[in-house]
Amino acid sequence: MSERIYCSESNESEPMAGTADVVDVWLLLEYRPAWKAKALPESDLAAPTIAWIDECIAAFAGLGLRARPQLIRQPEIDRDDVRLLVGHGDRLLQFRGRGYDFLHDLDLTALADGRLPEGAEVLDDPRYFVCTNGQRDMCCARFGLPVYQDLRERVGDRAWQVSHLGGHRFAPNVLVLPQGVLYGRVHPDLLDGFARETESGRLSMPHLRGRSYYPKHVQAAEAMSGRSDLKLLHVAGDDQAATVTFATPDGSVKVAVQRAGEPIEVLSSCANEAVDQVFPYRLG
Repeated sequence: MSERIYCSESNESEPMAGTADVVDVWLLLEYRPAWKAKALPESDLAAPTIAWIDECIAAFAGLGLRARPQLIRQPEIDRDDVRLLVGHGDRLLQFRGRGYDFLHDLDLTALADGRLPEGAEVLDDPRYFVCTNGQRDMCCARFGLPVYQDLRERVGDRAWQVSHLGGHRFAPNVLVLPQGVLYGRVHPDLLDGFARETESGRLSMPHLRGRSYYPKHVQAAEAMSGRSDLKLLHVAGDDQAATVTFATPDGSVKVAVQRAGEPIEVLSSCANEAVDQVFPYRLG
């Protein structure tokens, strides 16, 4: 029998800057049963709930915003209500209800013009969403579950398990809201430094994949700046090569990034037999 190859162990040298999927609105719905490979479409959620999610995605798309639904759970907690957490920009909101029927009257599009939807509870402290969907990729359970358990010991019920976030090969993957940032390779022995930075509102640079509401070239520029105190001002270029200007407390900084000229080969998933070619970002 051949030795099992885990994609996240075979890609440890691949740069992570600019690898987060671009998401403007995170829709994180509590769902306690075990997840299948395609967690949401293969769930047992009732048709009206699925229809509400689809309508939300379409409504945000009509406003030029990319909404992404995820399932979340906390298996250790037995509660009577269901939680919906919504991340948009640097804001995280929570909604609660008995069962899922409360969703059907909930209109989230007020977020697009800065208003709070009715029933919203603003969450200020960081929430951690650790990808643990082992049915999608073995790395997510093998490496994500220990991180979830360790985060539970540190931050209690602010840690959640979440369905597939993308980028199995960077597992353990952790989404932090309201930062709006996706991190990779957050291994248990690195959690002290990771949590210290994120709890303080700073970016954990060694783990940074990207701020999800930025385009990938802007994600890469922020990551390569090495700074947590930047505010986006201007972007010149595109996802192949760009110069990104950020405001800082003491002026501004420009970061030029470009796709690497030569590809590197990666194993994108444990289930893949062939490698893929990727062009990571580098300083331009």
